[in-house]
Amino acid sequence: MRFRFGFLAMLLAAAAAAPVCAQGLTGPAVLYARPGAGELATVARGTTLDPGAASGEYVRVTLRGYLASSLVGGARDSFPASVAGSDARLRGAPSTSAAVVASLQQGMAFRVVKRAGAWTQVERAGWIRRSAFPAALLQQGARKTAPKRPEAKAPQASSKPAPARPAAAAPVPKDTASQIVPVDSAAANGVTPADSVAMLSPAPGVAPIATVRHGAVLTPVARLRGWVRVRLDGWMREQDLAAADTAMARLSAADLQANPDAYVGRVVHWTVTALAFQTADPLRHDMRPDEPYLLARGPGKENALLYLALPAGLVDEAKGLAPMTVLSISAKVRTGRSDPSGVPILDVQNMAKR
Repeated sequence: MRFRFGFLAMLLAAAAAAPVCAQGLTGPAVLYARPGAGELATVARGTTLDPGAASGEYVRVTLRGYLASSLVGGARDSFPASVAGSDARLRGAPSTSAAVVASLQQGMAFRVVKRAGAWTQVERAGWIRRSAFPAALLQQGARKTAPKRPEAKAPQASSKPAPARPAAAAPVPKDTASQIVPVDSAAANGVTPADSVAMLSPAPGVAPIATVRHGAVLTPVARLRGWVRVRLDGWMREQDLAAADTAMARLSAADLQANPDAYVGRVVHWTVTALAFQTADPLRHDMRPDEPYLLARGPGKENALLYLALPAGLVDEAKGLAPMTVLSISAKVRTGRSDPSGVPILDVQNMAKR
């Protein structure tokens, strides 16, 4: 009798000590691009995932595994690669005998971790219903993520900004658009700021528009001697976002001239026709002496003159433009009616040939 009770106690203890099954999903679960929307994959039962941030009944996770290289397609959205065929199976190891981690939707976009012959290691962040996780694992994940908010990394960025700032303010070599070297984004590895924080600019030599912390994964798109154009994919709280002012795209030069102070500082996204590269003379009171600018016409079919003030990083590209070149620009309104000509002045943030 004592032997029976002892053996039973050993079995119960062994069952309680085995965490592997409790860590995995309790059943097949759909991975979504956004909470409840944009189906990406069906994750197999028992797959181990670490729950992260929560949004209602959904939990954010990162799915990782190995995909046959023959099924790795081109870039999609802001991701460097995507699933090129149907019936794509993500496995836990680079082998056809390895367990299937998930069945991927055709066209699902993902990041490439590394390539190894016939197999490619990939990852994709997404959302899964809370109900697919064991309750104990969700509680464990909540304890993990809770202390990370006041982490000591934020003070590091403010106490050590010096190495990152010169990168944005450093003199930019005078390059032309023909010297931009595209990067094969499907084959490129992700990059991250080498220091605790780095500045993100819309164009070489232009004032920064954001900071990026070390650990954020960026996809390189193109290089221009000392500068790399990157794409960043991430999440923001909905309460921190506002609808984009799409009315700005329909704003005309006539609107600016009619109400010159109403739109100062606003950003427009226009199609314009470049007429000539010029530098400001002393008569243009709203421009600096010898400030470089493009004389342009637009936006769209509107036959109005525009002064497009240029940052240092775009001067050489602007000089090389042929008359009547059509451009897509993003620019901030400096004034809707300049003195004395009455022509609107816009500060160009970036531009590209159409």
